[in-house]
Amino acid sequence: MTILTPSEMAQWERLRFTPRKTFSARTRGERLTRQKGTSIEFADYRDYSDGDDLRHLDWTILARLGRPTIRTYQDEAELPVYLAVDVSPSMNFGDPTKLEHAQRLAEALGFIALAGGDRLQTMAIGASPVQPARPLRGRGSFLVLHDWVTSLRPNGTRPLAQSLSRLPALAPGLLLLISDGLDPEAAGALRSISARGHELAMVQVLSPIEIDPDLEGDLRLVDSETGAAVEITAHSQTLQIYKRNLEEHCRVLAEAVNKLGGRLLLSPAGQPLDDFLASGLRRVGLVE
Repeated sequence: MTILTPSEMAQWERLRFTPRKTFSARTRGERLTRQKGTSIEFADYRDYSDGDDLRHLDWTILARLGRPTIRTYQDEAELPVYLAVDVSPSMNFGDPTKLEHAQRLAEALGFIALAGGDRLQTMAIGASPVQPARPLRGRGSFLVLHDWVTSLRPNGTRPLAQSLSRLPALAPGLLLLISDGLDPEAAGALRSISARGHELAMVQVLSPIEIDPDLEGDLRLVDSETGAAVEITAHSQTLQIYKRNLEEHCRVLAEAVNKLGGRLLLSPAGQPLDDFLASGLRRVGLVE
């Protein structure tokens, strides 16, 4: 797999994730959050409350207006970012495969986190058990990220929903999930992410042939994860039923993500990174 090109890195390193939630970081970092803190970056004024630090009292306003007013500051803190890539067997489909496309997206999204001063942890979803890698920080960790991305294989043994419901305890942060989302139980399992305090951003990767199949004749379809087989005759009516079912599944998935305050992006396998940035990340406001 090709690493991000220098021109791509120059474009993506200027981006920053824009979570909707504010997370209480355990480690100070480069990111300015909306959470009020004690850094030197002035944020706003507010009325004094009992227990406030008098060192932040604005004496000029007090002398002029007779009203005790506190100066608040933006907190410089690391944003915890969790990059989770689905490695279930269903990702090994298409040309390029969904997993190959997911790897490309994961490398780009991970680079945004590293370039933005966030704390990045990676994990393979579908592996048993899910084990987050050690935290990565800074551009210097990009090659470590690349090595992890290229090591991923579609050999997971757990369904997506089961893996999501069994995520290890992690400090709340922005969880970036890259998956085809085709597990029928996936929508319900997403609630476990929100229940742990995370903000979810899901990138659904589907193969173009899954979105718009061009098949005819008698076919034997085999579920790549369960091994179950079904024989069908592919014609226009069959394909219409398939498309309606896929659209309904994706609608339920998107509805579940939206209810949790998350964001869902669709990225067909093979989509250029520039298109994904414009029609996906920027459209939903995940980056600025």
